Amino acid sequence: MSHFLSQESNRRLSSSPTGIQSSPKANGSPVNPETIRNRLVSSENEIRMASLNNGLNEDNIFTTSKGVVSVEMRSNDGKETPSAKWKRLVWKSCVYLVTVGMLVSLLMGLNMSWTAITAALALVDAGACLEKVSHSLLIFFCGMFITVDGFNKTGIPSTLWNLMEPYSKIDRPSGIAVLAIVILVLSNLASNVPTLLLLGGRVAASAAAISSTEEKKSWLILAWVSTVAGNLSLLGSAANLIVCEEAQRASGLGYTLSFWGHLKFGVPSTIIVTAIGLTLTR
Repeated sequence: MSHFLSQESNRRLSSSPTGIQSSPKANGSPVNPETIRNRLVSSENEIRMASLNNGLNEDNIFTTSKGVVSVEMRSNDGKETPSAKWKRLVWKSCVYLVTVGMLVSLLMGLNMSWTAITAALALVDAGACLEKVSHSLLIFFCGMFITVDGFNKTGIPSTLWNLMEPYSKIDRPSGIAVLAIVILVLSNLASNVPTLLLLGGRVAASAAAISSTEEKKSWLILAWVSTVAGNLSLLGSAANLIVCEEAQRASGLGYTLSFWGHLKFGVPSTIIVTAIGLTLTR
């Protein structure tokens, strides 16, 4: 910057005599070359001082900004309250204690699986998981299993099975069809898991009276039909109820699937898939 100003002043000084010779008077008075030189020198000094002041101001701004950043960093570092620091220390101590306890339990010869699961449950924050639990579904399942157990103790299922057993022998196609229909209907009245609890032992005992091969086949039929029966209606499987409830609770969606709306595609798809699976069961 100063080099450029020096060159500029020298150029003006070298050109000033020509200007003075060509116009010896300005505004009617003679012009002194020394006066022009002094003015140029003073202008150059003023420009240098201004540039120095600008540089000092920039340094001050940079220093001030660094101070502000450091103050902000110190304030951010100081945000942790004593209670938060105490909680962090307690949590670390608990992690160390649980880990050491797990290692000691393994060295003592305790069951490896239960030891690892217990340590994991002690360290996992269950709050986020418990927020997603549907308490209405839990109450529904509890009531359903209690009702099924009470219904089974009445003796009605045994009486009904004694009436249907002669027609549901799995050693002939008609018996397989009758058994499949019974499983489909009961699975959509009491859900598939309670249906297996009601019919599993009775169907297996009836098939075992024929042969051991037929007993194995009866379990395959029970597993296949009860699984596919969950697609027929909303009550056929617990998964259907969970999906419907999650769809209703979804933000921005709020989709409600009705019982009859599900039957429109549930009935034909269930019948077709069940028939295909039964033909492949050996």
